[in-house]
Amino acid sequence: MQRKKTYKPRFKAVYNIITNPAAEKYSKKDVDRICKAIVDAGGRYFLTEPDSAKNVSYSLRRIVSKRPGGIIVCGGDGTVNLVARHIIRRTIALGIIPMGRFNNIYRSLYGEPNFEQAASHILSGKSKKIDSGTASGNFFLGSLGFGFTRQLFGLLQNRKTPRFAISWSRLAAQAAAMVEPAPLSIKVDAFAFDFTPQMFNVNLLTYSTGLPIVPSSVSDDGKCEVVFDIGEGRAIMSSYVRQMYKRKYLYSDDIRMYRGERVSVTGVQGKEIYIDGELVKLKDPELKIETNPQKIRIFYKPAEQKQ
Repeated sequence: MQRKKTYKPRFKAVYNIITNPAAEKYSKKDVDRICKAIVDAGGRYFLTEPDSAKNVSYSLRRIVSKRPGGIIVCGGDGTVNLVARHIIRRTIALGIIPMGRFNNIYRSLYGEPNFEQAASHILSGKSKKIDSGTASGNFFLGSLGFGFTRQLFGLLQNRKTPRFAISWSRLAAQAAAMVEPAPLSIKVDAFAFDFTPQMFNVNLLTYSTGLPIVPSSVSDDGKCEVVFDIGEGRAIMSSYVRQMYKRKYLYSDDIRMYRGERVSVTGVQGKEIYIDGELVKLKDPELKIETNPQKIRIFYKPAEQKQ
């Protein structure tokens, strides 16, 4: 008879669990499962179920002061972002039970959403440090973007996520048609130029709005990837998204990618930008983006321990 699999952390851990019942794929069953797994492994947990972002922040200030072994998020990218910003530069590790629509952060770090996998990383007792970033005072862990990315995110709010490359391509054409390109100036580290893009994205992690925009992204190298087009038409965006979905796109002259530690873009006042599943309106004419190398600790089970 096969023995039931149990998790055995190396120390008696104390976890705080933060849930977001409003998450699109929220599962009370999976919340109960992670609670049980912690107890079965000899740990303890405290469950917090705040009803607003304001109450999440209030709860986190209290939780962080008690220095738990980890904080587990049962929610999507927005909740993960909110928790992560409270533990920057701390020894508290972040765990994720993915329950959002896209789960861009989880997918970038661990692969496709899977409860057993998520629990295995959390209860391994192991962790690693990853980068974070700030964009004119706005914290981000995964990605940000405006223009095409913002419009694509908006269109996805009212429909099911496409399952095939051709469906993504059609949606991309609609999003591109909604963008009104405007001249901007950009500086990536010491390299500066003017451009008029339909799409502008900055990624610390691979996924954004459900798409693997930067498959080569490294989570702990202290750099971000800056992706933008040179503004030649909607057909480019449609083809780009179709190939990107298939992981076949090679960045070249039409849509370019640069890597750097500091990025600034001028001419963005009043624009709405997508940041880790939320929309933020920019008040200043300049968007200043800076990476913070290895300031967030996440639960991560080394490959040699994976079964």
